[in-house]
Amino acid sequence: MSSSQELYTSLSRRPPQQPLNDKMRHGFDIDYNSEKFLNSLANTFYIYFDDKRQNTNGNPLTEEMKQSAEYFKNYQPISDWKVMKERQKTINAILVLCLNLGVAPPDVIKPSPCARFESWCDPTTFNDTKKAIENIGKNLQTQYENISSKTRYRQSLDPCVEDVKRFCNTQRRNAKDERILFHYNGHGVPKPTASGEIWVFNRNYTQYIPISLYDLQTWLGAPVIFVYDCNSAGNIVHNFKKFVQKRIDDDNDGNHDQSAPSPTSAYLDCIQLAACKSNELLPMSPDLPADLFTCCLTSPIDVSIRWFIIQSSLKKGYYDALPRNSIGNIIIPGNLNDRRTPLGELNWIFTAITDTIAWTSLTRPIFKRLFRQDLMVAALFRNFLLAKRIMPHLNCNPISDPPLPDSVRFHPIWDSWDLAIDQVLSRLLKSAKEETVSMPLAGNIQNGSTKGDSVSSAQQQQANGSQSAALFPNLGNVQYTTFFEQQLTAFEIWLKFEGPSSKTPPEQLPIVLQVLLSQVHRLRALILLSQFLDLGPWAVYLSLSIGIFPYVLRLLQSPAQELKPVLIFIWARIMAVDYKGTQQELCKDKGYNYFYSILNSPPINHVGVNGNVATTNTGTMLINDDHKAMSAFILTLFIKDFKNGQRLCFSSEIVTNCLKFIQTSDNPLLRQWCNLLLSQLWNRHPEGKWVIYKNNYITKLLNLIDDPIPEVRTSILVALTTYLSDPPHLAPQQPTNPVAVNTNDLRKDEIRQQDLKLANTVLGLLGDGSPIVRKELVFFINKFVQTYAKFFLVVAFNQLQEEIVLIENPNYLNDFRKRSPAYGSIFSSVWKALLILSEDPHCEVKQLAETLIDYVMVQLNESELSGLVKEMQDYLLSKSTINISESFKPTKPVVNRQLGEKRLVSSASIGNRRNTLLIDGSSLTTRSASANNITSNSNNRNIKGNMDDSDAESITSKIKNLSVSKLFKSFHITEENDLNSFTRILNPGPVQSNYGSEYIPKTAFFKKRDLSKTPELPFESGFFEYSCEYFQEPQMSKNEIDEPGSKEYVKRLWRRNRNESIIQETQPQKEMALRGEWNKDIQILNNITQPKCIKFTQFEKILVASDEKDNMTVWDWGNGQIVKKFSNGNPFGTKITDIKFLNEDDSPLLLTGSSDGVIKIYKNFHNYENSDSNDKDEDGFNEEKRVELVTGWRALTDLLLTSKSTGLVSEWQQSRGSLLVSGDVKIIRIWDAPRELCLSDIPARSSSSITSLTSDQVAGDIFIAGFDDGSIRVYDTRLDSRESMVMTWKPSKQHPGLQQSNYTGLGSIRNVHMQRGGFRELISGSSDGIVNIWDLRLQDPVLTYATQNKSMRTMDVHEHAPILMTGLKTVDIWSTAGECLTTLNNPNGSSGRSLNYLSSTTFHPHRMMLATNYNQNSHINLYTCNDTVVEY
Repeated sequence: MSSSQELYTSLSRRPPQQPLNDKMRHGFDIDYNSEKFLNSLANTFYIYFDDKRQNTNGNPLTEEMKQSAEYFKNYQPISDWKVMKERQKTINAILVLCLNLGVAPPDVIKPSPCARFESWCDPTTFNDTKKAIENIGKNLQTQYENISSKTRYRQSLDPCVEDVKRFCNTQRRNAKDERILFHYNGHGVPKPTASGEIWVFNRNYTQYIPISLYDLQTWLGAPVIFVYDCNSAGNIVHNFKKFVQKRIDDDNDGNHDQSAPSPTSAYLDCIQLAACKSNELLPMSPDLPADLFTCCLTSPIDVSIRWFIIQSSLKKGYYDALPRNSIGNIIIPGNLNDRRTPLGELNWIFTAITDTIAWTSLTRPIFKRLFRQDLMVAALFRNFLLAKRIMPHLNCNPISDPPLPDSVRFHPIWDSWDLAIDQVLSRLLKSAKEETVSMPLAGNIQNGSTKGDSVSSAQQQQANGSQSAALFPNLGNVQYTTFFEQQLTAFEIWLKFEGPSSKTPPEQLPIVLQVLLSQVHRLRALILLSQFLDLGPWAVYLSLSIGIFPYVLRLLQSPAQELKPVLIFIWARIMAVDYKGTQQELCKDKGYNYFYSILNSPPINHVGVNGNVATTNTGTMLINDDHKAMSAFILTLFIKDFKNGQRLCFSSEIVTNCLKFIQTSDNPLLRQWCNLLLSQLWNRHPEGKWVIYKNNYITKLLNLIDDPIPEVRTSILVALTTYLSDPPHLAPQQPTNPVAVNTNDLRKDEIRQQDLKLANTVLGLLGDGSPIVRKELVFFINKFVQTYAKFFLVVAFNQLQEEIVLIENPNYLNDFRKRSPAYGSIFSSVWKALLILSEDPHCEVKQLAETLIDYVMVQLNESELSGLVKEMQDYLLSKSTINISESFKPTKPVVNRQLGEKRLVSSASIGNRRNTLLIDGSSLTTRSASANNITSNSNNRNIKGNMDDSDAESITSKIKNLSVSKLFKSFHITEENDLNSFTRILNPGPVQSNYGSEYIPKTAFFKKRDLSKTPELPFESGFFEYSCEYFQEPQMSKNEIDEPGSKEYVKRLWRRNRNESIIQETQPQKEMALRGEWNKDIQILNNITQPKCIKFTQFEKILVASDEKDNMTVWDWGNGQIVKKFSNGNPFGTKITDIKFLNEDDSPLLLTGSSDGVIKIYKNFHNYENSDSNDKDEDGFNEEKRVELVTGWRALTDLLLTSKSTGLVSEWQQSRGSLLVSGDVKIIRIWDAPRELCLSDIPARSSSSITSLTSDQVAGDIFIAGFDDGSIRVYDTRLDSRESMVMTWKPSKQHPGLQQSNYTGLGSIRNVHMQRGGFRELISGSSDGIVNIWDLRLQDPVLTYATQNKSMRTMDVHEHAPILMTGLKTVDIWSTAGECLTTLNNPNGSSGRSLNYLSSTTFHPHRMMLATNYNQNSHINLYTCNDTVVEY
């Protein structure tokens, strides 16, 4: 018969379909008719276990990671941003003018007309050349004083060699190690020689006398800044460097110049500014001063305006209406230091522009050296940039050492400078036309300085100010330029469109720094600055290197309320990158009080600006908890490792307020940082700890240890750890006064009692669901162990004694324990807690605990009892060794044990609790079983193991608390030895897997311990530094995954569209599931090992299978290839009993539940590791990623390990982020994913074990449990846990509606499941083949029917289609109306009657697809449903 004929015959034999349910069950239709309810479902989607704490386990980035390519761009640290220590002053200046007016130097022929002004003074207007040069010197000094008024100037006019030498020696003696300015004007002498010699005069002015640069260096010493305004000045620069190198070479040869007043290395810090290169002459244009270079350096505003008018395309008479002084310079009213005046505003703009050019053109070290360390040097180099711009147009190229790039003359921001000059002149021109005021007759006035031959400097400045007021009476009420507004707008645009992605320095940053000086624009500038700092540490370092710190430090003295929120934010960002560099400055002028008062301010504190620093809208606001949290963060770093800061901040007020915020605030960040602030307030501060103790503050903190947020719980542990008494090597020096010693001893005793109380309380966190909490607990124990090390040596030694007693005389064990000095002590409890932590499911917590245990054992082995300890260890090891070979000797009788016999074994690694283990014939490697006695049973072909109680414990697990798996491996009991070979002979089938045979995933930041080093934990966990990283991360901008256009956003959008497409494709197929054919075999996947749990993901083409031990295989069922293989890291004797998927709407996580009560969650399990594979990643975003452990915890601590128990069963509620777990325990435990905390333990109200859990996946309030005795119970989490059981369905022998005489109704529940979709059918299947369909509102089942085999091993329900399947030896597919649609036989056949039973079955959540697996068979069979095709 053909396959088509068989298909037709099969269809013809089917009974007519029964009517299907077409109404929503359980009354859920009321909710589905609620538009509000449906909108909340559609718009709310949470992703769990994807926070930073899960991705890093509370570990901060290491310095090596910050230097890596992945992170360096975001950090770009500038460690030497602070210039306070390196700041120098130019305190003395020598102004050397070699003019010899009236006598032209012999080597230069000047044209006629030519430049004649020297320091804006025309010497031709003087009859006496002596008065002329004196006036020139006075003007030059006045111009320099405008740059630096505190520098002491000495003029040397037409000097001889002896005068120069005397001046130089005197100034060096006065300056000591500070910088000197040496200004040389050589317009009246020959140009420097080729060897760099400069010329002066003899005493009679009859000869030019050269001065060697080497002599000049010797007279002046170092450091010096040289200004050379002469022809061929480049000769001096080049030869000066040669002579410095000569000094260095002489020093290396041992010929140090003893006459030099400064060390040779100081000459490297000399700075030179020269007017032109070696082959160039100075400009001689009559429109410009003869000392144009000096004027650029000392009066840049006048030079800029004169140059602007010369270059202007407007007709020359356009600016004639503006008032001018006697030398033709336009008078700009105001004062250089008053930014509210036109002259002050231009000077302010010029500073901002030249700072910007320098900062964007120079390297950071050069910028810092030239523009931030010395005010005089900075001013001269700013003005030097103007010379670099103007003088090349006149065939003269100024040079410097250190050199500046020629590109500075072409910087685009020079256009803004021209625009600012144009705006000022235009505004003044408009005012001049409006004001018909005649210019005063007298007054030789310059912008920023005064000149004249008969009027004193002070009188001239007064005249300048009075004339400005007379000419422009309203200059203080007028805004002359829009420069700063435009630059702030440009900066705002950069922040919006380029800043977050480019991480390149913005051009406007130096300008923003200058704007902070203006009250008009200050708030806007601070807000923009805060947005820039929010981009990351790289932005903070850039701001600090540009010099932002002194400005924001000064602003802490401002009483302006509207600045508080933004200043808090800025300071938090600065402290996050370098708190040590700010602590001393915050002490000055009590800057820390700014944040102290905000933290301690009352809840209502009006501030005149919106709290969002990203807006400029003003209004009334409150200092909210975010501001307080940042203030707490700033104060915490202010006092960290800073005794003076700790002393200044410690007060009862701040402690009381912190405790109040921890207790009452809804802001987790504030609670976290209040704890960390407390931790630093009393860290290594005995007096502070005593105050805390006497005021009972620590007890209040202990009462808050169950905070719902993991980071807050961890921060409380950090605070409690620092409160513990310091170990002896860190304790402060003891007083010598006998009274003080006695008082101190009494205090110590009370504090130690408090330590024991702390330890007793924090042990309650042993079962915390968050690994960062448990990790911090290890560090608490670490300090406790180091403080009370001797007591723990006693406990560890006593543990060895207990092991020996357990072997020699187990009956005497209890009496021995009671006689032990450690019996019932907190030290014993802490030690056992440490043993538990050394078996933690999280690899990092486990390794830390093992390290600490090894530390104690090393100390014990190095103690005076080391010899005895060694003997005890050797004895225990000898007694724990298992001789497997003896078990295989045929002459040795073996002891037959009945299947199901129970025995008690010790499990010291789990706190010395005794577990009941049922050792059946299916496994020789249960958790605490051995193979001392082996037997064969012809009826069940199983092998059973037995072991005497004396052999149950190992020194490895007792001393170093290694897991039982390590014990077996250390004794060579593995699957590769003869024992396993023997079992393969008896039980042919799938390849036996090994525990840990595949890669065991670790956390992202896990670093394997170096066993070659002495085991010792660091004193701190790194959680504090991890917490600080929050303030280094962007808070104002969206996360990358939420930013449209980003790679992560596109990935998520693609996955969402894919999911909707799959749902739209599969929903219409629900009808096909009833009428279609399921007998088409898609594929057979060879898993190699025996699968025990199999599960489909919702949207990826992924099927996950776990074997009978701890190995996981991830399949791509679309192409039949393995995606990943890894091990779950189970101890020997335990296995994976449940698999769930989390966050399936996005990037899924894999959850495994094991028979020892451990939950582990993995990510990247569905990504191919080999990126070269073709067509492997559906979403097209293939990335090479290894499986990573996200988190792990012991969800059930009292789970009984028996062969009959189902192990751990779970139910994940994505809508609520809740995980329900149970098993062979008396409770159903509910874990909350966001809080990583046990919400409640709901009593099961049954003595039978739970075999299955299901829940309402939409609202999540109702869940249902199936029990081993056949009963089903319904629970409502909205009720009190003691009253949460709302319904019980117990089996009865006369079940209503079931017409089968042999029905018993007492079978164990194989599965109970509520559909996520469809009509939300609730279906249960029991081991005796009975299927019930329930409605939560009814006492009896809606429908009951029996399977064809009258027995059942597996049952599963489709999430959306009205079908289910049951299995024993074949798979029967049923409709929810009780109709058997089809039967699927084992496609692999059967090699024996005992090998044909189903092991596991599962439906695909959306597709009409299922997978099956049979006992003693490694193949996974995949089936799909297809529309019926009938051939005639």
